[in-house]
Amino acid sequence: MIKRILVALSGTPCTQSAIAHGVELAKAHDAELSGVTVIDPDRLHDVGPIPIGGAAAAHELAEHRVRLAGEHIEEAIGQFEKACGDAGVTNRVLRESGDSAQRLLADWRYHDLTVIGLRGLFEYGVLHDHGHLVLDVIGAGLRPLLAVNETHRPIRSAMVAYEGSALSARAMKAFCMLGIWKPMPVTIACFKGQNGDPEELLTDAASYLEAHTFPATKKRVEEKPRHAILDTMESCDADLLVMGAAKRTRIGRKMLGDTARYALENSTRPIFLHH
Repeated sequence: MIKRILVALSGTPCTQSAIAHGVELAKAHDAELSGVTVIDPDRLHDVGPIPIGGAAAAHELAEHRVRLAGEHIEEAIGQFEKACGDAGVTNRVLRESGDSAQRLLADWRYHDLTVIGLRGLFEYGVLHDHGHLVLDVIGAGLRPLLAVNETHRPIRSAMVAYEGSALSARAMKAFCMLGIWKPMPVTIACFKGQNGDPEELLTDAASYLEAHTFPATKKRVEEKPRHAILDTMESCDADLLVMGAAKRTRIGRKMLGDTARYALENSTRPIFLHH
């Protein structure tokens, strides 16, 4: 049951899409939508090496970055509140300050699903982290998660990346059992390197999906997922990729695995992640 959804108002090109997906799901589940903004003063004031005699200019630049971030935060909040108001969705805004990943993870604890952009978090036209914060929060265990691209794409079909591991099975089961989306056509894709006989894995997984009223199509791919997962999703014309991703350990986001990292950094379609 989904009753509280968290949407990251990140100030990136993905923000509008994240809001649209959040509103759609909130309406479908009669859920409350929380829009979260995070401003990190330390990162905004870090303008890099300061040359001799450049302290005043550096201070002015830092203050400009703070003002610009504030303006973009208010713009994102305005977009969020308007979208919720137009749709009649109960909503609230969480204005956070501090380390972006830590604040998002703190709010995630009290929500059933988090929606973020694939291409960055809390940049507001000022910071450019090339998405590393996305990998940080996912590596830290922020699941279940819907990561979306710049262009809003209604989710009417899905592809489950399945290779017989407990990780991929948990993602498939969460997709079915959480009831986030109504039953839709699903392609169950098994790639080279699977844990077991591929035909047996495909048959068992398809049977599980169909038991949850998701019409299933089996697809065997003779390539490793790292190289073929996104092309396979596009060839199936799936609107959503369902996959597992490991929690963070002492070696950090490397534990996400090459396939999950590649998909998050390159996908043009939404990804549902679970662990």
